[in-house]
Amino acid sequence: MSKKIWKVAVIGCGMFAHAQYLPNITKETNAVCVAAVDIVVERAQEACEKYGIPNWYGSVYELIEKCDFDIAIDVTSIQAHHEINMAILNAGKHLISQKPAAPTVELLTEQIELAKAKNVKFVCVPIHPMRYDLNIAKQMIKDGTIGEPYYAKCNLSHGGPEYFQYRDADPSWFFEPGAGALVDMGVHGLQIVTSMFGPAKAFACMAKVTTPVREVRSGAYDGKKIQANKIPDHYVITLDYGEGKMAMVETGFSEKASRSPQLEIFGERGTISFTKPYMTNPVPEVYMDCPEKGIRGWITPDRWVNPPKKLISQCCCLRDIVEAIENDTTPVLSPEHARHVLEIMCKIPEAIETGTTIALETTF
Repeated sequence: MSKKIWKVAVIGCGMFAHAQYLPNITKETNAVCVAAVDIVVERAQEACEKYGIPNWYGSVYELIEKCDFDIAIDVTSIQAHHEINMAILNAGKHLISQKPAAPTVELLTEQIELAKAKNVKFVCVPIHPMRYDLNIAKQMIKDGTIGEPYYAKCNLSHGGPEYFQYRDADPSWFFEPGAGALVDMGVHGLQIVTSMFGPAKAFACMAKVTTPVREVRSGAYDGKKIQANKIPDHYVITLDYGEGKMAMVETGFSEKASRSPQLEIFGERGTISFTKPYMTNPVPEVYMDCPEKGIRGWITPDRWVNPPKKLISQCCCLRDIVEAIENDTTPVLSPEHARHVLEIMCKIPEAIETGTTIALETTF
């Protein structure tokens, strides 16, 4: 018996959709793209022509009214996510949302409850919990390779959306309230650390504006000056897990280049270090301190007997939601995890202003 071919609609036809979603839908799972949506209809039409997509629309509401689809991928601007996600879920369609799925914990809870009421699956990216290297490291920790882990250090930063990415669209919106380095980059670091250590109990944060005026360095807006002093562009976030365990996330638009590992996990018997691009599906580097076996140094892990799945693209979130639908299971990229990360991001202004440690209420 042949498997169902899931019909996918991509909402938002910008750079990221072209890089990660539109070319990879059929590669990741038994699915096909049936519609492209963008408020700039020419972009939707161009996507249809490039990828052989049969339908294009200028709004999510037109998509819902006119198109037969099963799963929507919301790849629109951050500020538009909540309205679009609620419309998709209310229509009884399965949903993948780019990050963050909503501007507040309360609004994301509305989405989660609506998905449950409509009996549809809801996935929130980033895709870090599906990473090959993180899942290898989880197994190493479970096996006691580095003993009890007590500290994770994560650096998720770059030079800014105006600095290194060739864009046809104006990147100024990245520096407006509701967007910014925290929700664009910090969400990755926070998801990575909480993927490894679980939900945090409390956190603290310091943040600064490092570059109040920025200049677009490529693309259609090359040379444009951007006022970038409304929200911080560099954050240092510390997470408290209690019982001798903590983590640190450094993130922002303030590092044009770095040789720091993206992530390091320190335990009582060693270290796991992530130095290679995760999309290459590397095995992380491991340092072991095992005096009873005469081992003290960096080692090369052997091949895994039952390795986790490797990544093809960041469209792996589509595979996650299809497997959850077909098996009626909870997706790996759960919205509850996204809500916990969102709570941290939403409470960061309070932590900065008060200079205090803030307790967290959500879990996953």
